[in-house]
Amino acid sequence: MQRFLPVRPAGRLALFIALLSLAALLLTRPSKSGDFQEYALMTIALASHGSPAFTLADLERSAALSPEPGFVAVHDKLRSGMQRGDPHPFPGFIRGSDGGYYAIHFFAYPALAALPFKLIEAVGGKPFKAFQVVNLAALAILAVALFRFTDSAPRAMFGTVFFLLSGGLLYSNWSSPEFFSACALLSALLLSLAGRPFPGAVLAGVAAMQNPPLLLFALFAPLIRAAYLYAHDGLSARAALRTMFRLPMLLASVLVAALAAVPVLFNQALFGMPSVIAHFSTYPPLMTPARLLSFFFDLNQGAIVGLPVAMLLVALHLATMRDRPRLRWLPHALATILFSVAMAIPSLATVNWNSGASGMMRYAMWGGMPLFYLALVYLQRLPRWPLAMVAAILLAQAGMVKYARSYTHVEFSPAARFVLATLPGWYEPEPEIFIERTLGEDGAAHGDVVAAYPSPAAPVKIVFSATSRAAHETLCGPGGEVALARTSGGYPGGWTFLDGPPVCTRGALRMGAPR
Repeated sequence: MQRFLPVRPAGRLALFIALLSLAALLLTRPSKSGDFQEYALMTIALASHGSPAFTLADLERSAALSPEPGFVAVHDKLRSGMQRGDPHPFPGFIRGSDGGYYAIHFFAYPALAALPFKLIEAVGGKPFKAFQVVNLAALAILAVALFRFTDSAPRAMFGTVFFLLSGGLLYSNWSSPEFFSACALLSALLLSLAGRPFPGAVLAGVAAMQNPPLLLFALFAPLIRAAYLYAHDGLSARAALRTMFRLPMLLASVLVAALAAVPVLFNQALFGMPSVIAHFSTYPPLMTPARLLSFFFDLNQGAIVGLPVAMLLVALHLATMRDRPRLRWLPHALATILFSVAMAIPSLATVNWNSGASGMMRYAMWGGMPLFYLALVYLQRLPRWPLAMVAAILLAQAGMVKYARSYTHVEFSPAARFVLATLPGWYEPEPEIFIERTLGEDGAAHGDVVAAYPSPAAPVKIVFSATSRAAHETLCGPGGEVALARTSGGYPGGWTFLDGPPVCTRGALRMGAPR
């Protein structure tokens, strides 16, 4: 008789997830970063009386749970605004047509956290751990989806750890939906491949309630699956394309769209507009190629900060497509990359591009998941996974986690500082990123500001608005103007980059000279 009963692969995976979740709950605490205050108030309201509209009593409960000085100021201003009946009592909050007060974000994620919030509070625990519970539940679903995809417990465990080290750990304790949305989207893609379109649709649809660009899953998931079947199963192009129009796939896409439409209908009914966030926090002219490049490759907050190995594997995947069998994977790769780009494009309009982040920006956490999925597909095609390869991948990504945590969103990353010091002419970050990280201040990018790196006295790179008289005079003195021949611009708002000190006209003084 064996001393120990054999443990099935699924049992090993379940034990792995259970131990990982227990460690996370015991050893870490929820982060009050990002849009925490909005999600906290909605969760408290939903747990208290089943409505996302929060009352003054909910606000007092929130104040008791978040006594930190920054939150005290928020609660004081929000309380005063609500007592006065202000339509916008504080940024991020709005009064609805029913007279109730709401957060501008939708409440799907807080609704998931409401029940664990009540249970944890009832047993005397720290109720905001409810957000960690929701995130860990999403991670467990991802582990199951990875197991179905790989048919291997060790590979599913590797995929889970790889995900955590590819941005997951950076946002796993945030009390906002970045981690949840990334898990849901990646799980949905894997479940779609496994022929489980409806669970995938529910996951993607709920995530789209919080992050509307995920609605594009309804269009791209059937296309990516068809391309996968064309490459992996050897279907003809016509047969693969026909799978897109089978009833289960069509109904799944309709389900995603229906779930994504719920916040639109809610906003229209209560606020008279399809999206409060789009109305107050976006500006379409900001959707530029520079921002799209920034989304993926900015050295401070681009997807490359969190997903360098995945992006390298995608590049390797493309580079090895040389013969006919491998070229069959090209449509799958292109469709997946296009999905990631398509989700990034709507986010480019945000007016707060250099927002609070942990390494890579929050949008890139879920927007980069198609690239991570593509890396997983490439690895799964390998018949063997040498231990050295697995160790190198995980060690490289562990280093990136430490790297991403070494700076904040109002300072340049080590890589950005290195390039600015050695090759400043080669690096032109999005102006808001440059301004706020040079000045060390969130919200510093107003029309008359001048940002000179590393200092006004000895600049190697300057950003200013060419349309601002005050900015010209800051650089060149009263009546002076910067000669624009050596500048590069074309950014919304007239933002212009200048390498080195400015050349001034009209006999004005050069920057840094005595006046």
